Amino acid sequence: MEQNKRSAFTDITNVASDRDSNIKKHCINTVYEMLPVTFELHKNSECSSKTTILMQNKHPMLAMYDASLQTDSMSFTDLESLCDPNKEREMLSFLTDLGLIAATQQCLLCGAWMRQSKQANTWYWICNRRFNGKKCNSAKFSVRRGTFFDHSKLSIQSTLRIIWNFVHHLSEEQCKQFVGISTKTNHTVSEYYGDCRNICNSWIRDPKNQPKLGGFGIIVEMDESYFPGQPKFNRGRRLGTTWSDDKKWVFGLTPRNSLDCILEQVPSNRSRKILLPIINKHCLEGTLFCSDGWKAYNCLADHLELDDVLHYQVNHSKNYVDPNTGAHTQTIEGLWSHVKDFLPNHGMKPCDLGSYLGTLLWVRYCKQRQLDKLLH
Repeated sequence: MEQNKRSAFTDITNVASDRDSNIKKHCINTVYEMLPVTFELHKNSECSSKTTILMQNKHPMLAMYDASLQTDSMSFTDLESLCDPNKEREMLSFLTDLGLIAATQQCLLCGAWMRQSKQANTWYWICNRRFNGKKCNSAKFSVRRGTFFDHSKLSIQSTLRIIWNFVHHLSEEQCKQFVGISTKTNHTVSEYYGDCRNICNSWIRDPKNQPKLGGFGIIVEMDESYFPGQPKFNRGRRLGTTWSDDKKWVFGLTPRNSLDCILEQVPSNRSRKILLPIINKHCLEGTLFCSDGWKAYNCLADHLELDDVLHYQVNHSKNYVDPNTGAHTQTIEGLWSHVKDFLPNHGMKPCDLGSYLGTLLWVRYCKQRQLDKLLH
């Protein structure tokens, strides 16, 4: 009988091989780079060619967790200390300092100042004023009334943990497991995530909080992107039939070398009448604008209300970088990739796109200024 001349399976072995070392190097180059914080390696380390390993202190059930790591943002250990059931008074003081819970309350019946008191497992505002020998106790109400924590059966600690998971962009399923919510669906977490997105969107859309882009010598790129997606076999919801006309396209502005940006949903025609007011509102005088050859950008500098601006166009049907002026829109094109990666892979309703865009603006705003997103 002729012997089998096939080579043995080299993968099924416990002997180290060059392939194993290549996989290890590949993991060091890719997986580690997805984690946020770095520290120096010892010189005697096996991977002497690499100078950093990335760790995180966001959650112990995520990879590369280090509880002793010091960062600008609050660590998971500090969060758990804050949510300790034996330190509820300190937690209420913390929330009061952030403005999430009122510092004082006035009795609606007698007008006296109320105090916080715990009865059973609930904290109340209670009026202890005596009138004609009787206490004014009928005016007590929960410290959660009128706050983000109102109208919920979850404890304040659980709500804080949900906010923590939202801030660190963990999925709804991860949040449900980490917080320990015993429901069959993610409906509770989805509602809280939606409320958090609406708050972030409202804050960043406030004119006093929106950053101004550009200025003298600063280049700002602009572009539009279609968000329903590419349909398969010319069928399905990605044809855009379920999207209203003013929600399909997003107009973006972003300066180079900065995380600040502006994202606005615009009608499908993307006319000059629609785009110019957005540029005038969010940009400063002296800005250098770069765009593609869309007709609404023709003679842009002449139609803007801003002074001392210059505009350079690049014809993408011929080249991506103009050979004469060097103008390009690579920054804004890369931004679209980040924006669409930020959106959920499935289950997003067209009406929720605006809140997702606002949340991304808020995240980039905080990261640009190195702000703690949970406290901000």
